[in-house]
Amino acid sequence: MSQRTREYVMMCLTIGIAGMISLMGLGCSAKQPPMALENARMTYAQAQTNPQVATLAPVALSEAEQSLRRAEHVWRDDHDEEEVQHLAYVTTQRVSVAKAVAEKGMAETNMKELNAERERVLLDARTRAAQNAQQAQQQAQQQAQDATARAQQLEQEMSALQAKVKQTERGLILTLGDVLFEFNQATLNPGAARNLYPLVTFLRDYPARQVVIEGHTDNIGSEGYNLDLSQRRAQAVWDFLVQNGVNSTQIISRGLGKGYPVASNNTESGRQQNRRVEVIITQ
Repeated sequence: MSQRTREYVMMCLTIGIAGMISLMGLGCSAKQPPMALENARMTYAQAQTNPQVATLAPVALSEAEQSLRRAEHVWRDDHDEEEVQHLAYVTTQRVSVAKAVAEKGMAETNMKELNAERERVLLDARTRAAQNAQQAQQQAQQQAQDATARAQQLEQEMSALQAKVKQTERGLILTLGDVLFEFNQATLNPGAARNLYPLVTFLRDYPARQVVIEGHTDNIGSEGYNLDLSQRRAQAVWDFLVQNGVNSTQIISRGLGKGYPVASNNTESGRQQNRRVEVIITQ
């Protein structure tokens, strides 16, 4: 190859390389998408992967997708940066709307669940209240039946006392006449034990029972004398019960004098009824 030919080939190669470099320079200088478009893409992608947004706000999310696709089309075909930024902004706003719609839907769902739970709790409360009321009624009925049975049992067990027995609001009252004491005396007579031993047995068998012993007199004598006599007679019965094994905490004794007659003091028979000791057994 001649010298002239070699120079010609080198010149052609140089021109070709320069052209290639020029073309490469043009490729590197191509514009990058606006940051607003990149942000819109990322914002939409995050919303799209959120199951709550996708489920509760499908329409708003679809509108955001449409505006994003439009922005990408404009950038690819026209490189209209101003229009692309506008469409990217619209996309971002529509994603925000989709999120807001999803949050509203979640709040409404939570509210429905809370209301349902509230109704369930109220229903349970009403059911429990009804059940408690029914149980209370049944318990009251049972207590009344038990009280009646206890009263009957007491009357049967106290029948050996040879005393007048009656059921009152205060409890079961045993009225012991003046058979326990001699006239104007506060010492138990020898026959008193026969009348009081059944009471001793009963109180020892039922230690939870409480007893009030009340002494009463007729109107013969002064008020102070009768009050003292009635107190001493009640105390004599208390002493007898305790000495025979009854717990002293079960018993209260008090004298009431002539203040509570059960018959007229104008006759001997009436005065005899008023000279008495009453034993009140609480239920």
